[in-house]
Amino acid sequence: MEQDLYSPIFGKISINMKKIVFFLFVSILAISSTQAQKWADLSAEQKLSKAKGFREDNQKFLKEKLGMSEDQLIDNTNVCFLAGLERINAYGKDNATKEKWAKSAVQARQAQLDMIMGPEKRKQFQDFMTAKVNKAKAAAGK
Repeated sequence: MEQDLYSPIFGKISINMKKIVFFLFVSILAISSTQAQKWADLSAEQKLSKAKGFREDNQKFLKEKLGMSEDQLIDNTNVCFLAGLERINAYGKDNATKEKWAKSAVQARQAQLDMIMGPEKRKQFQDFMTAKVNKAKAAAGK
């Protein structure tokens, strides 16, 4: 039986729905930041396809390269992190305050990931994501 969760942003949602929402949000954020003009030209189906590919690639790396189990995958951690950033953006009084709170959120997320996967694997995943974003930026610049 699937457990329902409560989110201050989304209300009562299932775990699978939360994963889908997170996946779409992260994918859109990553892809739009690296391919802003191209992303706007894509159809909704193309955007969804690219977002699914982005998440699948990340999950494959976590499972195959880092040996993570299903319990160690970080979808829920990322959903909470992104929800926190949304709240910071919505309720922060000025950019300096928002930046201060965002830095604290990043540090907390890194600590969570260290507990889930260990510092070495977190660093490997961070390097993987950095290379992936840089590759996408280079492709968008062509």
